[in-house]
Amino acid sequence: MDSTEFNYLNLEFIFMGEKPEAGQLVRTALADRRLLGFIGGAVERENSTQVTAEVATVSEARDAVLYRIDAKGKLREGSRVTKLVHELKNSTGASYVLVDGDEIDGPTPDDEVLGDFGSTNELLHGPKLKGSELVLAAGFADNEITVWDSASGLMAMLKEPVYAPNISRSNRPFLSLTRMGNVISASIEAKGSRRDIFSSSLGIVLDLERTPILEPVAGSPAALRLEELESLLYGYGEEDTELLEKLISDPAARAEAQQLLAHSADLKDLKRLLSLFGFDPRSVDYLTGRPLPEERRVLATGNPIKTLRAALAEQERESKGIERLLYRHSWNPKALIGSGIAVLASGVVAHQVLARSQKFEWLPKSARQVLMAAWYADGAFYLGKGIIDALKAKRSN
Repeated sequence: MDSTEFNYLNLEFIFMGEKPEAGQLVRTALADRRLLGFIGGAVERENSTQVTAEVATVSEARDAVLYRIDAKGKLREGSRVTKLVHELKNSTGASYVLVDGDEIDGPTPDDEVLGDFGSTNELLHGPKLKGSELVLAAGFADNEITVWDSASGLMAMLKEPVYAPNISRSNRPFLSLTRMGNVISASIEAKGSRRDIFSSSLGIVLDLERTPILEPVAGSPAALRLEELESLLYGYGEEDTELLEKLISDPAARAEAQQLLAHSADLKDLKRLLSLFGFDPRSVDYLTGRPLPEERRVLATGNPIKTLRAALAEQERESKGIERLLYRHSWNPKALIGSGIAVLASGVVAHQVLARSQKFEWLPKSARQVLMAAWYADGAFYLGKGIIDALKAKRSN
């Protein structure tokens, strides 16, 4: 066969209950029929076990003909999908076999029947990512966010996932890594334009147990068609190419990233790909079980008071320079006294400038009075607090 027309079907084998051998059962059944395509690892759900495969078809049709590989790697026509699915269901003992999401023998099972997927780990990482923004993005739902600093920006492990669009534009680009069973998904959230409601993202999926159903002879028609299928499944379009140009400026690095995006086969490839985007490849290690750094902190969200308190604490930690004047409540007495005196002294200077400079004649007198009252009150409050805290400390000694 030398037809250039081909397509593929997504087959989902669902076994009710726990089925540790599900992956091997399906792999053997597909390999015995010498089908062309890929098969992933078993995914455990609350009430079921699921194995997914992508198989190549000779052409696009409702009851398509599947490709079959002979011993020399040549392509042959196999069975039609409907006939084969019934055979596969009987030989594997699967409760359901979905073809592109639909059960051909009756109603498609819903999530209530199959159960929820297992727990999902999520790690966020980025050079501009802030803990305070993550707390606010988590909202008022109960969550725990473990954060620590790396050489290339903040990392955060979340107990419950956070909806990426909730994280502000100023934190982008950032990396979102999730793992569910043997499948790792990476999403690089780009900054995008201020006019965009949702910023663009580049997605990468790596199934650690995904392999070809059969390994065709190198250079054979089947091997070439398998490469085409992989490109069809995991290739990227014009929008992804444009986004890649924005995310990676170096042409050589961009070319390497393009190659890895089309053929990422293992964790090593994924880590290299993330490093090309400027992210710390150790993020993958943390997601897959590497112990978290000792210098980490846990941010807890929940009711409005709990969430806002955690956000303010992080904002104080993140503040630099003059911004730190907004967060002086926890300063030591000496620092508070010095701050209070400095604010009062600068207030006197500002008062004179506002009163005498022609540049501020447009500002109403009442507005100047309110501004200066707040200025002096701030200085007086922290000066007084510093003196009181110093006296308390002296008495306790």
